[in-house]
Amino acid sequence: MNVIKRDGRLIKFDKSKISDAILKAMNHTVMGQDIGIAKQIAQEITDETKETISVEDIQDLVEKKLMASQRKDVAKEYIIFRNKRNIARGRKQYDIYMDIVNAVPNDVTRENANMNADTPAGMMMKFASESTKPFVDDCLLSEQSKYYVENNYIHVHDKDYYPTKSLTCLQHPLDYILINGFRAGHGSSRPAKRIETASIIGCISMEQIQNEMHGGQSIPAFDFYLSPYVKLTYKEEVRKKQM
Repeated sequence: MNVIKRDGRLIKFDKSKISDAILKAMNHTVMGQDIGIAKQIAQEITDETKETISVEDIQDLVEKKLMASQRKDVAKEYIIFRNKRNIARGRKQYDIYMDIVNAVPNDVTRENANMNADTPAGMMMKFASESTKPFVDDCLLSEQSKYYVENNYIHVHDKDYYPTKSLTCLQHPLDYILINGFRAGHGSSRPAKRIETASIIGCISMEQIQNEMHGGQSIPAFDFYLSPYVKLTYKEEVRKKQM
């Protein structure tokens, strides 16, 4: 049996999650937990489910069965908890957006040293960034990965760029580019012969690579890579004067 999550993904049906949720609701009642009732309701829902069921339908069944049981007090707490969770899902994102609008200095608005979230362009990038992260959590990460992230075993660096499958933070070999030339979009560049051309190719290559990735980039030995073209230019200028 499968369960349809709110984001549309299918996961394996696990009746223990139903009983666990009921037990959590029971913790907020005077009578406390009743493992027998929790397991009974979980089993009844399991028996009634044929192939696929949504999370919302499971929660509806839990409410109905609790209302039909002797523990109507649990049904009340379960409904309250369910409503709070629904509100919290929307509220958390709302609070993040308002922090961006009001330029509140916190971990969200100041997480990227290369992005000024106080500017209009920076704010729009942060809106896009914070909208993408829940999508990654809900649709792209496995349940195991989500567990590790939520419990701080791992951290997904630049989670907002996760769907793009792009590279991040690299050094690129300008010496190879200058010797062999490169293709940028619909255009291409031949190998450099002068220092002016080599400098321009260095700038264009960095611009093009930044469009294909995110994060920082650098040329680790810029002067070393350009030095042969200083020599080539010098020789060419000397030949011109001798002519």
